[in-house]
Amino acid sequence: MLLVLITGDALIGHSRVSAQTSLLPSADPFAFEPDFQWFEPIYEADIMDMKPKKRAHSGWFATYDKLNLWGKRPDSVQDDGGFEDDYKLDEGSGDRYEVGYMHPDEDTGILFSYMDLSVAARDGSRVDRINRLNEADLDGEPLFALGGNRFGLTVFPEDGNVFGFSRRFYDIGRSLNNFDMNSVELNKTWRLEPYHYGGILEPMVGVRYIDGDDRGFFRNYARTRDVDLPLVVGLPPYFTDLGVDDEAIERLTEDISDIENDIYTMQAGFRYFKFMNRFRYSAEFRTFAGLNLQCLKQYTRVTTTLYDGFDIGAEVQQNLTTTTPIEYTRNEEFFIGYDIRAEVGYQLTQMVHVRGGFQLIDLALGLWRNDRSFGSQDQDERIDDGDNREQSFLAVGYTFGLELNR
Repeated sequence: MLLVLITGDALIGHSRVSAQTSLLPSADPFAFEPDFQWFEPIYEADIMDMKPKKRAHSGWFATYDKLNLWGKRPDSVQDDGGFEDDYKLDEGSGDRYEVGYMHPDEDTGILFSYMDLSVAARDGSRVDRINRLNEADLDGEPLFALGGNRFGLTVFPEDGNVFGFSRRFYDIGRSLNNFDMNSVELNKTWRLEPYHYGGILEPMVGVRYIDGDDRGFFRNYARTRDVDLPLVVGLPPYFTDLGVDDEAIERLTEDISDIENDIYTMQAGFRYFKFMNRFRYSAEFRTFAGLNLQCLKQYTRVTTTLYDGFDIGAEVQQNLTTTTPIEYTRNEEFFIGYDIRAEVGYQLTQMVHVRGGFQLIDLALGLWRNDRSFGSQDQDERIDDGDNREQSFLAVGYTFGLELNR
C-alpha cells in the first residue's frame, strides 16, 4: 500500500514538472553566452560537414555595408531644349546597417535595416571675395567677443576665412542633383527548407519609411571693382560685375528650394542565398508602395558686405543678411519603388563574413524633386510645375562590407 502511494505521488509530481516545463519558451533570444571569439579560424572540413541550413545565420546577426551608388538627376527640359541630361548619374555615397534575429528552431525572425545615401552635383565656379584673405585669422589667435572669454563666441565669424581653407571665397552656381535619402525598414522573415542543390529562400513582409530631401539652389555673386583695375574679360558664369565704384561692395544672392518627401510604405520581398565552399551567393528583392507626404519650402537670401577698401586686409564695415518670407506648398502622392541587391560573401572566420555586391534602388513614382531650370538667370519667378511632384530617383552601384554572426 505504501509503495502504491509513493508511486502515485511520484507520478503526480512528474506530471506537474512536465506541465511546468511545457510552459517555458523553447528559446530565449536574450539568454545566450557568447564567447566573443570573432576570429576563430574555420577549416574546410568544418564547412564540408555542415548542411546548408546549418551554415545559414541563426540567432542574432549584424551587417554593415559601405554604399558607392550613382544617383539620377531630376527631370528637366526647357523650351529651348536645354538641360536634356536626365539620364546622367552623379556619384554618391552612404551606409547600410542591418540587425536581425533568426529563431533557430522555428525558422522565423525579424530584420531591421537602416540606409542613408547622399548625391550632390552642381554647375558653377568659385570666386574670391573682395578681401580674399583674413590675415588675422591665420595667426592662430582667435578673436573673442568684447567682455567675453575664450569660451564665448567669436566676433563676426562670417568675416573669417572659409573653414578648412586659408582664404575667403563663395561657391556660386546652380544645383544639378542634390538628394539625401534615409530609409528605415522592419521586416518579418521566414526561412524555407533548402532546395535540392542547397539554395535557401527567405520571404519577408514589413514596413518601410523613406525620408527623401531634394535641394535646389541658384547662387549669384555681384561686386564692384577698383577704379585702377580693368574689366576682366570672360567673367565666370553666375557672376555680375557692378562696374567701378568708390565703395567696395559685394552681394551674394541665393534662391533656395527645399523639398521634403516623407514616404510611408508597406513592403514585401525575399532573400535567396546559396553556399559553395567558403563562398555565399545571395540575391534580394524588395518592393514597396504607400503614401508620400510632400512639402516645398522656397525663399531668397541676400548677403551684402561693405568694406573700407579693395586691398587685402580691408576691414568689414557692414555685413547685412536678409531673407524673404518662406513660402510653403504641400502635396500628397501615391508612391511605389523597389530595391534589388546581389552579393558575394566569403567566410573569413567562424563568425566573420566579408562581402561585396551590387545594389539598385528605384524610387520609381511619386517623388517631388526640383526642376533644374529653377533660378535660371532669364526667369523672374520660381518654377513650381505639377509634373515635378511625380518624378523618380534611381541609384545604382556597388557595395562592400562585412557580416557578424554567432
